[in-house]
Amino acid sequence: MLTQVPGIELHVCTRNEKVLEEVAAKYHLDHTYLSMDDWLASGMEAAFVHSSTDSHERIVDQLLDHGIHVYIDKPISYHGEVSSRLVEKAKNIGLILMTGFNRRYARPYQKLKELADPNMIVMQKNRGHQATDVRTFVFDDFIHVIDTLLYLFPHAIDDINIQGKKQDGKLHHVVIQLLAKEGIAIGIMNREAGTTEEEVEVMSASETRTVMNVSDITTHKDKSVFNHGSDDWEPTLLKRGFHSVTAAFLEAVEKGSTAPENYDRDLQPHLIAEKIVRTIGE
Repeated sequence: MLTQVPGIELHVCTRNEKVLEEVAAKYHLDHTYLSMDDWLASGMEAAFVHSSTDSHERIVDQLLDHGIHVYIDKPISYHGEVSSRLVEKAKNIGLILMTGFNRRYARPYQKLKELADPNMIVMQKNRGHQATDVRTFVFDDFIHVIDTLLYLFPHAIDDINIQGKKQDGKLHHVVIQLLAKEGIAIGIMNREAGTTEEEVEVMSASETRTVMNVSDITTHKDKSVFNHGSDDWEPTLLKRGFHSVTAAFLEAVEKGSTAPENYDRDLQPHLIAEKIVRTIGE
C-alpha cells in the first residue's frame, strides 16, 4: 500500500533476510536493512512498526529517541502502564505516536458515527474455539471493540461494568458496559461462538443502524428497512479503513504534529483494556 503513495521514500528493515529479499524484489526497493541501527541512521522522518507486540516497547523507545514519528499496529503494548509511558514520552517531545485503530476510518462505521445522539450501542466481535489467556485476548483482539465503542459513543462515561468467563487460565468471553447518563455502550466478545462475525448496532430515538462484518449497512426507521449499497469491487484494505488511517498518519507527519486530544484518544482503549485484565484476573 505504501509503495503506491507518491512523495515518500521507503526504507524497510527486518531481521529476516529471506523476507527482506522477497519484499525488496516485489516492490523494487532500494533501501533495505537487516540492522535496526542502520535503519535508525537512515534519516527517515516517520516509521511504521509492524513487529510482534512484545517488541513494540523497545522499538518505539528507540524511534522516539531518534526524533522519528511512529505509527504502530495495535496494541502499543500488552500493558497499560507501558502504553501510558510511551504516549506521554511522544507527547512531551512533540512526536506523533499513532495506533492503527483502523475501524474508526472504516466507511461503514463512519456511517454509524453519523447518528449524533445514540442512546444504546451494541458491538459483538466473536470467534470460534479461540479461548486464550486474558491479556492476549483483551489486548490483541477485544481492544478493537473497546476502541470502536469509544469512537461511536459520544457521551461522557460515568462507570464501566466488566464481566468475563475464565476457565483453566483461559478467557472464553467478555462483556463490557460503558455507562453514561444519556445511554449505554455494550461490547461483547465470545471466543467460543462457533463462528467468526462482527456486528455493530447503533440505536437512537430517530433510527437504528447496523453494520455486519465491517461491510453491510442496514437502517431501520419506523417500519422501513433500508439496505445501503456497497461496492463489491472496493479493496478490503480500503473498506476496512487501512488506507485512510495510513493517510491520516502521513498527513499528520507532513504537518509535523497532531492534535493533543489524539494522544489520549489512542491511550484510552489501552487503559480500559488494562482495567478489564485486572478485573477478570490473569
